[in-house]
Amino acid sequence: MTKKGINYIWFDLGYTLLYLKREDLFLKVIAPKVESLPSWETVTLAFHLADKLFMREYPGVLGSDKDTYIPWYFGFIFHYLKMKVNLCKFSEEWKKATGSPLDAWHLCPGAKETLSLLKGRGLSLGIISNWDKSARPILSKLGILNFFNTVIISSEEGIAKPSREIFERALEKSGAKADTSLYVGDNYYDDAVGSSKVGMDAVIINRYGSVGIEELSGTTIIENIRELPDLVNNLL
Repeated sequence: MTKKGINYIWFDLGYTLLYLKREDLFLKVIAPKVESLPSWETVTLAFHLADKLFMREYPGVLGSDKDTYIPWYFGFIFHYLKMKVNLCKFSEEWKKATGSPLDAWHLCPGAKETLSLLKGRGLSLGIISNWDKSARPILSKLGILNFFNTVIISSEEGIAKPSREIFERALEKSGAKADTSLYVGDNYYDDAVGSSKVGMDAVIINRYGSVGIEELSGTTIIENIRELPDLVNNLL
């Protein structure tokens, strides 16, 4: 990444600014079904690898109706954990246990502080996310909606990443320029590939370094959103 003069930073939502406490819920749901539980760390890695597999091999699936992929998705997780369970029964129990999205999503550690730092440097901030109608209520409840100058949500716009159109819509509504914008996300195939279609650079957050995205090269990767202000400081 060599561009300078960045003045607008765009963010994805899930696993960029927000996360689910899904490991805790997973361990709670499977506890009555197994003799010994895997460690929290092992479950976290299993989720991470399943996410990256689906992002790479099955684009768009994770943003579709959960009924279309939950057993399929957890099949990979249980295979990685070397556990045998009834996937249909587990999937039904999982859906019942997840509850409302307003209560399920939490701010990633350091997210609010990072947004505050970037805003304090005079940067404009925006959202471009594939999300349903719960996006704005979640951002409002978590106290970060007002950080953003522009919010572009796929369910509101009728277009989604990685299409060129959603990035063009964001630039049009914000008045931002692609060559002075930076996109931050966790899904290379939606976020980096999509933003590149309009000439926008991207940073990918991957908490395990290159693990799960070994196929990538030439992509700027950070492990934690707290690393973003220092990186951006070199691009101003």
